[in-house]
Amino acid sequence: MSLTIIDLNDTNIRVGKDAQILLNSPGYAVIKDDKIAFGAHAAKLNRIYPRNTHNDYWYRFSQDAIQSTSNQIRHNADLAYMQLAEIYEQTGESSKWLIAVPASFNQEQLALLLGLLKAANYEDVQLIDSALLASVNSLNKGEQLHLDIQLHQSVLTSMETDDKHRVITSNVLPEVGLLDIYEQCAKFISNEFINQSRFDPHHNAESEQLLFENIPICLSKLTTSSMSKLDLEYQGNSYSTNITREAVMEILSPIYDSFYKRIEGSKQLLLSHRFRMLPGFLDGLNNARLLDEFAVFTSANNYSTLLQNTDLNANYLSELPVIEVTEQFTSPNTEERQATDITHILIGNTAYKLDEKNCYIASNNKIEASLGSNTQYSIQPNDGHYSIQAENNSQVLLNNVMINDKQLLRLGDNIKTAGIEASSTLIKVP
Repeated sequence: MSLTIIDLNDTNIRVGKDAQILLNSPGYAVIKDDKIAFGAHAAKLNRIYPRNTHNDYWYRFSQDAIQSTSNQIRHNADLAYMQLAEIYEQTGESSKWLIAVPASFNQEQLALLLGLLKAANYEDVQLIDSALLASVNSLNKGEQLHLDIQLHQSVLTSMETDDKHRVITSNVLPEVGLLDIYEQCAKFISNEFINQSRFDPHHNAESEQLLFENIPICLSKLTTSSMSKLDLEYQGNSYSTNITREAVMEILSPIYDSFYKRIEGSKQLLLSHRFRMLPGFLDGLNNARLLDEFAVFTSANNYSTLLQNTDLNANYLSELPVIEVTEQFTSPNTEERQATDITHILIGNTAYKLDEKNCYIASNNKIEASLGSNTQYSIQPNDGHYSIQAENNSQVLLNNVMINDKQLLRLGDNIKTAGIEASSTLIKVP
């Protein structure tokens, strides 16, 4: 029996199966000329068509009437249904669906979600608290907190472990979301472009869209570097500005402080991987552990037997039994060996050795020593594994599925980039 997992966080709804991410679909919808685009496609249009954009339909998930430019859309639940239906169409059938849902959903919303899933042909669905699922492999005896961020809000979940792992309480942090972080950064970076290049990205919708697409890249660079050079190509001209880690941390300090006040004094704090991209955020914490970006999917696989073969008698799980995690570290399974056996990337007829340094592949399929404006994707080492990350908003396909965030690579994986016929393959050279 196959188990497909959906991580229902509107910053990026992820679908995974058998340790592979099948789909990434951010919670954006753009209505244009009676057509509705969702996910990554919509995210790349939202600043160009702001009046046609919806990015709060999961945040305000209900059947309350809303204003819309389409007769197909009466309320936010319609948009949610359409995105779920598109995800189902793109990922295919599954004998079992596990939906990781944030604790910000109330009972009425959970019931509505189950109804939409049924209408979209999802069969044998199990809902589970997303904080619990992401944290379960990292929970110790006693009480622990989990913090996650969405587009418009954040959720702080308290959990307790004795003979079971269970959710005790959850608190929503309203108006503290990823979009607020992006907005603050956009204002600051725009002013830096004006000061350094006499160019205002906010002056045109297209250049503003480019600015917002580059903000996550800029923030990610600043997590490991004191400065990030941000380049924008607009109407045949190139504009650049240098953004410092110190300045961004100062801009974001009020948002950071609002988080710190809520988690002050907590003995054990587990942070969603989504906080990894925020420069300096972890500097203000001495009790936090950052969860792996695949934590939801790893935990689901560890509990797959229970989740698939047990009559749980609950539509929504907020507790799980304590089980021994399989000894994947001392006795790696086949998938683990496939992930650690990679030695080279085969580009055309040439095999390039991968080592402990990041590898950058440019638009001409050549290896670069550092991240540049022509970089299509990077391959990054991490404790014996390698991950792939699309760079410069490039369209990168991993095994014919477009990626939006970093993904673990396995032996034999095939990589393609838009506009380039040749592909690359991860191989092992004895």
